[in-house]
Amino acid sequence: NPAYAGASKYIRFGLIYRNQWTVLDMPYTTYGVSYDRTIQAIKSGIGFNIVSDVEGKGIFSRTSVDFVYAYGIQPSYNSHLRFGLQTSVIMRTRNYSGLVFPDMLDIGGNVTGTQEYPGFTSWNYDFSLGVAGDYDNFYGGVAVHHILQPVEATYMDYKAYIPRKYTLHLGADYNLYKWYRFKDELIFSPNVIYIHQGDFDQLNIGFYFSRYRVVAGLWLRENLSFNSHSFIITAGYADDVFRMGYSYDFSIFQYGFRGLPTSSHEVTLGWNFEYKKGKRKYRYIKCPKF
Repeated sequence: NPAYAGASKYIRFGLIYRNQWTVLDMPYTTYGVSYDRTIQAIKSGIGFNIVSDVEGKGIFSRTSVDFVYAYGIQPSYNSHLRFGLQTSVIMRTRNYSGLVFPDMLDIGGNVTGTQEYPGFTSWNYDFSLGVAGDYDNFYGGVAVHHILQPVEATYMDYKAYIPRKYTLHLGADYNLYKWYRFKDELIFSPNVIYIHQGDFDQLNIGFYFSRYRVVAGLWLRENLSFNSHSFIITAGYADDVFRMGYSYDFSIFQYGFRGLPTSSHEVTLGWNFEYKKGKRKYRYIKCPKF
C-alpha cells in the first residue's frame, strides 16, 4: 500500500529475495529494494521500490521502479490516516538466446542449430493509489494498483493488459499479557488480506505472535475457487535497528499434496535509521512488521 511510505518513526531500508518452484531447472525469482522516510515539516512521506522478476534464468525479466508519496493527518489523538500515490516505470526484457525451438534439434534430440529471434526491451509506466490508517490497536487500508492498466505484452494486433488490482487489508495488535504488570508483552496480530484482479480473487488469513523481538506466524491463502490451498509459515527477528524474516509456503491442490514443486522461499532484511536529534516527534501508524 503506497500510503505506508514514511509511516514509521525510522528511516527504513529493506531487501527482499523470493524463489518459487525451486525444483525446476528455471525457477521464478524476485529481487527487491525499498527505502522510505518521512518529511516531518509537511507531514509527508517519500520512498521508492525497485522490484525485479526473473524467469527462465534471465530469458524473461520485468523490473519496476516505484516512486511513492504519502500524506498523513491525525483525526484524533489515537487515530491516523494517510493517503498515498505511487508512480511506476516498468522495463520488460526478452532474451531469446536461451530458448530452444523444435527446428534446432536433430533426430536424436541434440541441439544443433541456433535461434534467429531477436530479443527486445520495452518500457511502460503506471500509477497506484492507497489509503491506510489506524484507530487504537486496529489498522488497515485499501489500495488500487495498475490504474492505467498498462500493456504487458503485444502479439500482432492483440494486446494483453494488466487488470487493475484492488487490495483490502485489515489487522490488529493485542497484548495478551496486558493485565500482567511485570511480564513482557506478548503481541497477537491477526490479519486479513483480500485481493481482486480481473477474474481472480484471493483471500489471505493469518496471524503473528511477537515476543522478545521474535516474530512467528501462520497464514492460509485461498483463491476462492477452493481448488488450491496454500499454507505459509513465517519466522523473524525485529529490534529497533534490524529486522529479518523468512517465510516458506507450500500448496495443496484438489488432487492432493504437491510439496516441494509448489513451494516458495522468501527472505526479507531491513534496517532502521534514526532521524537527527532535535527533530519533532512524528506520530506513525501501526502496520504489520513482516
